[in-house]
Amino acid sequence: MRYKVAFRFATDGDLRFISHHDTMRMFQRALSRARLPVKYSEGFNPIPKLSIPLPRPVGLGSDADLLVVELTEAFDPHVAKDSLARQMPEGIHLQDAWRIDERSKPKPLRVTYELALPESEARTIGPHVEAIREAEHRFIQRPGAPGKPSRKLDVKAHLLDIAVHDGLLRWIVAGTNEATVRPVDLLRELQLPADEWHHRVRRVDVQWQGAEPVANEQPSLTDAPDEPRPTGNG
Repeated sequence: MRYKVAFRFATDGDLRFISHHDTMRMFQRALSRARLPVKYSEGFNPIPKLSIPLPRPVGLGSDADLLVVELTEAFDPHVAKDSLARQMPEGIHLQDAWRIDERSKPKPLRVTYELALPESEARTIGPHVEAIREAEHRFIQRPGAPGKPSRKLDVKAHLLDIAVHDGLLRWIVAGTNEATVRPVDLLRELQLPADEWHHRVRRVDVQWQGAEPVANEQPSLTDAPDEPRPTGNG
């Protein structure tokens, strides 16, 4: 039986700077400590079946990350969230949990970012924002991986909206499995030093396809997993 649960979580503080790989390892360990019935892959080296469909760029905070976990049995998503939340380090906040269809593979449709700016910076980038809004195309050269050529990318093909108002820069990009506009790309187009501003960007919303709650879901009566018992003579 396949039973998928989606967890929405926020990332803050120093944990913004851990990599996607380390984030996955953190959740693997936390799920094990929470004693949730996580499904494992088959084979010589089984691994827990979980994914983060939209990896977060290192340095960014987020209000809208998604973790999808496959379980071996029906389990109340809210009980699962509470059990997992007790194992989370400071900086990771589980916000909600719900069951999704076991065949679903969530994909991001629209991703919204925000960056708070001093008024002087907001005025400075205003003309650049308008230039991007009015352009039919806006091409950039993205450096390739070591040994590979750079890639030409049209920012306007992926940018759905951008505006700056009352010191808040806000933009929306289309979700895609292909190369898309990264926050660092947009900062450079706005003449903002990426090294200085990238870690202040925040992902505030994601609209998903394939992450809808299962219709008419009946809550499971499964209790929370037992707390780990102390071992040893103490």
